[in-house]
Amino acid sequence: MPSFSALALSTLLALSSTPAAALAEGQCQVLESEVTWGFKESFRSYISGSIALGQWTTSGDVGYKTPVFIFTGGEGTIAPDRTGGSVAFEGELLFEGHGGNLRTSLGHPTLVIDSGRSATLVFDVTGDTMDMVSVSADDVEFVTLEWSAGDESVDVATGEWVVTGAQATLTGAGSESFGTYPEGEPFDPVDIRLLVTPSCLTPGGLNPWWVAGGVLGLALLGGGMLWITARARKSPEQERQ
Repeated sequence: MPSFSALALSTLLALSSTPAAALAEGQCQVLESEVTWGFKESFRSYISGSIALGQWTTSGDVGYKTPVFIFTGGEGTIAPDRTGGSVAFEGELLFEGHGGNLRTSLGHPTLVIDSGRSATLVFDVTGDTMDMVSVSADDVEFVTLEWSAGDESVDVATGEWVVTGAQATLTGAGSESFGTYPEGEPFDPVDIRLLVTPSCLTPGGLNPWWVAGGVLGLALLGGGMLWITARARKSPEQERQ
């Protein structure tokens, strides 16, 4: 049976075979991306209803399939433990109503990963709000997203990370640029699916360097224990020789 040190060392060598670029830069390249969001159902109902008599249109990486908007084709990187990173999309989501008096564009969506359980959706916001206020603001942190461990899944082998039903909350900056709703207003939940380089992600929010360092430490500790055991087993005669 292999010794403890041999097993630990073999594990360390296996970890070191992770793609060098991912470990060197500390990021995983996003190969596929999809963010699904209904925005706010009550607002969509208002826009398409008999009062606003409006509509919404999409372009670029932003599409619509009843009852949700879907952002696809974004590019970026995320940390292996999902504690940072961003994915940027092109295109826009445009709301219009009241004969053109309301016209608000949410352009260049960006998903910013803030920590292991939170993120932010960022937009360039332009147009006129329902209060007839003209807006032109870039990089608006529009809604914050939060989820629990049970809302996400990670497949290390394929590089797929999925979050289902993240809670979306309007920020102060989002309220100021969009109007209509106060800060803290709940918006529709968000689903996230990112596919990165296989084997780049770590399970349970572990950083690969921490894992490798821990295994190396165990290997050194195991080697020291074996040396101490061997010394203890020597007879007094052997020690005197």
